[in-house]
Amino acid sequence: MPTDADKSLDVETRLSMARTFLFVPADRPDRITKALKSGADAVIVDLEDAVRAENREVARTFLRRLVDVTPDPGESILVIRVNPIRTSDFAPDLQAAFDSGAACIMLPKFIPGQTATEIDAALAVLEASYGRALRMPVIGLIESAAGVLALSGSAVLPTRLIRLAFGAADLQADLKITYQTKNIHTDFAMALIVLASAAAGLPAPLDSPHFALADESGLADSVRSAREVGFGGKLCIHPNQLEIVRTGFGVTEVEQKWARQVLQHWGDSTNRGVGAIRVGDEFVDEAIVRRARQILELQ
Repeated sequence: MPTDADKSLDVETRLSMARTFLFVPADRPDRITKALKSGADAVIVDLEDAVRAENREVARTFLRRLVDVTPDPGESILVIRVNPIRTSDFAPDLQAAFDSGAACIMLPKFIPGQTATEIDAALAVLEASYGRALRMPVIGLIESAAGVLALSGSAVLPTRLIRLAFGAADLQADLKITYQTKNIHTDFAMALIVLASAAAGLPAPLDSPHFALADESGLADSVRSAREVGFGGKLCIHPNQLEIVRTGFGVTEVEQKWARQVLQHWGDSTNRGVGAIRVGDEFVDEAIVRRARQILELQ
């Protein structure tokens, strides 16, 4: 659950550090209010896959009322997943998101480079018309073959993009294969998403949801695997998943102890000016020191 220290940070900083993102359908206002009190770092109110096309206008009406019912903006950050750009729902979804007081937009079927200018332009117009002083940040959801492959080039990213996320189920449907929790395609996509995030100076990306709701051990394994390859959080589809995800992406006591030990020896006066030192049985140079600093920053 977000701490008082977390609440004092600006929204973009909090989003960059967040580990738990909980999805909830936009046409279920009862679930939305519960989700906002769940302790998730962010709540993603979904206007896309979780809402049938014929219910989206009603869902947008519910969404506009969130500006009055959100209990405490400092607890869970309100994110709206709109429909893909160039669909008929995109513009009204964006307007409803601004009406709701949302802090961030999630863009599904995101393809780097293809629509970056259009996305910036559409949001800039709304920011001006609503008198919004701060830019609306965007999370790009990579969930298609085109989206994955675009990451391997020098595709232009919107300047307002603050994080990438992964949608494995949609990617596998795009590839016309039955969903599997892990296969060669998801491994490849995850590696590219992590590499592209690092190359663009973005925070560690968000992993795909774990769809087996009662499978706690599978969820923990999924979190562990994602963390090991460089992900920093996970999309969740049920409140019961939050604690496992939050803990799994947290810094362990063993990691903290190692990082402190490395930095203590590196900063020791006897090692000043030395490019590489030995700490216990480990060879330590600037690259290892940089990782130690990163671990302590994540506490």
